[in-house]
Amino acid sequence: MAGLLFAATLMSSGHARAQEATLVVDAETGAIMYADREDTPLHPASLTKIMTIYMAFEALRENRLKPGQRLKVSRHAASQPPSRLRLKKGATIKAEDAILALITKSANDVAVVLAEALAGTEVNFARAMTIQAQKLGMTNTIFRNASGLHHDSQITTARDMAKLAMALLRDYPDYYKKFATRNFSWRGRRYANHNPLLANYKGADGIKTGYIRQSGFNLVGSAERDGHRVIAVVLGSNTQGIRDWTMTTLLDYGFERIAEDSATRQPRRLPYITNPTGEKALRTAINGVADTTRLARLESPRNDIAPAMIKTQQVASVIDGGWAVQIGAYRSTDPAEDAARAAKEKIPDLLGKSRLSLPQVTRGNKQFYRARLVGLTERQARTACRRLADHAIPCLAIGDDGTFKTSLVQ
Repeated sequence: MAGLLFAATLMSSGHARAQEATLVVDAETGAIMYADREDTPLHPASLTKIMTIYMAFEALRENRLKPGQRLKVSRHAASQPPSRLRLKKGATIKAEDAILALITKSANDVAVVLAEALAGTEVNFARAMTIQAQKLGMTNTIFRNASGLHHDSQITTARDMAKLAMALLRDYPDYYKKFATRNFSWRGRRYANHNPLLANYKGADGIKTGYIRQSGFNLVGSAERDGHRVIAVVLGSNTQGIRDWTMTTLLDYGFERIAEDSATRQPRRLPYITNPTGEKALRTAINGVADTTRLARLESPRNDIAPAMIKTQQVASVIDGGWAVQIGAYRSTDPAEDAARAAKEKIPDLLGKSRLSLPQVTRGNKQFYRARLVGLTERQARTACRRLADHAIPCLAIGDDGTFKTSLVQ
């Protein structure tokens, strides 16, 4: 509990929110395929409702809650700020409608209605949520309410949110299907699901968005393709567009890693995805994208992470700005040079003075040349990848430590 108390103190002491935290995991094996700041404490915002819904699913399974049961609206529930269904004190809502209202509309008043129905008061329910989080191994998570409205000591991490998503799939696979609900109708009004993945990412069927000013833009995403499921978490993005772009990048990367790591399948290229802002998300279907990708079980602590089975024959020397962009990986040097040249021509203001590096790597029995433009600052590299995506050019930002980064411009 000492770590939790420290984190709560940190978040309530007026510190600015941390940088973006990300994680992508193979849902079948629990292998973490990429993570950055995954144990940084951040405010969950409406991702809190994922646990509220998990608790409701548990109550349904144990018959403590019935789908058609009418839940009464208290004064406290009716007074919650938006987003909400504008429930009136003394009104009722069916349990099954309440759950769908949380999944789609992310209604704060409905979250309190469920909390009070299951635990008497929202405070009691928040305590039960935290206890449940501990049982699921979410050791760095504290809940103070059922909705995700700001509370200084309500915190979580990307790793913990991934654990919660895995628990939903494991414990309530049938109920989980509700997260794919596109629209919810109630009392003559239709509410669209806030999750942009459902309409814009092939195979997406969940899970939940979240935003408060103190946290930034959050999203826990889940998608299934060809019998493989990938879960990704983005916490603390500066804008919704960056959050959505980063999420699709992570999911693409996860599916590509699964395809590469399968002994019976050849590496495949995935399509570009267009998110609601009109930007084209980065395609990461590139052979051997990261030298230092780590494989670890979701439950494992950071110091237990084992290195991936990747043999690096030559590592690019990234100097000056310390960052680079990677424009694909190729079987020979000529197409690698052509790809890098084309990228420079598209955005000469950012890449015009960069230099070409062609580190050679081996994955399995195949050798590849990574087309990298080096000598960039962090901002230049991240911005370049976002702009190249609009030209349908695959791009990865490579940090000064040689590892893959997301598109977030700090």
